[in-house]
Amino acid sequence: MKNHIETIPVNEAFDSGDECPFCYLERMAEQKTVRYVLGPSASYMEPDVRGQTDKYGFCRDHLKMMYDYGNSLGSALIMQTYYTGLLEQLQMEIDSFEMPDKKPILGHWKGNEEHILRWAKEKQGSCFICKRLEYHMDRYFTTFFVMVKDPEFRQKVEQGKGFCMRHFIRLMEAAHEKLPASQREWFYTTVLQRMQENLIRVKGDIDWFVSMFDYRQAGKDWKNSRDAVSRGMEKLQGLHPADPPYRQDT
Repeated sequence: MKNHIETIPVNEAFDSGDECPFCYLERMAEQKTVRYVLGPSASYMEPDVRGQTDKYGFCRDHLKMMYDYGNSLGSALIMQTYYTGLLEQLQMEIDSFEMPDKKPILGHWKGNEEHILRWAKEKQGSCFICKRLEYHMDRYFTTFFVMVKDPEFRQKVEQGKGFCMRHFIRLMEAAHEKLPASQREWFYTTVLQRMQENLIRVKGDIDWFVSMFDYRQAGKDWKNSRDAVSRGMEKLQGLHPADPPYRQDT
């Protein structure tokens, strides 16, 4: 299969040696999105981008990532207009709020507190970076299911390290819809085998890491276990705990 703009990042991910190629893609897309928001292009100053960040806001994890990135002025400008909209919406919720009765009527409290709770939960559960990241990941998964039709790419999957549990679930959920019946046997056989073998491998590295804290192991080779904890965490939840914060000068 010839490389083109859609397949290049997927091929790079499967060549990376990462515990999960989709984690690799997710990390790259996430950093690219943070850089898009706060980086040298100053997208946060564009009215259409600011309109989107005002609408969706940011989740807890991505606010921390923005803080670590280091563009404090950019983050402040984004939050400034977001807070303006947040306060305007809160005022409307307060104006329409009805205090619950002191006693329930037929087992129900009369009031509309559910409305303000729904609004607050929607605001808290929305994130501009998550939304863009999901767009990129949807494209990568779609591209993957096109690429597995190619024998050369299939070899990369067969020789890879499997996937983290989070992305394994997503692959399994999408396979029935994305793959024709003729390719499902290869897919399920390969993916399940790679998952089992590589979970066993990571478990072995964790076992060896733990054993090295036994005095009887003094002087022995750590083998591949020194980063077993971080790789084990990635395999379970698709995160890179050993990564330094992503900053604007990286």
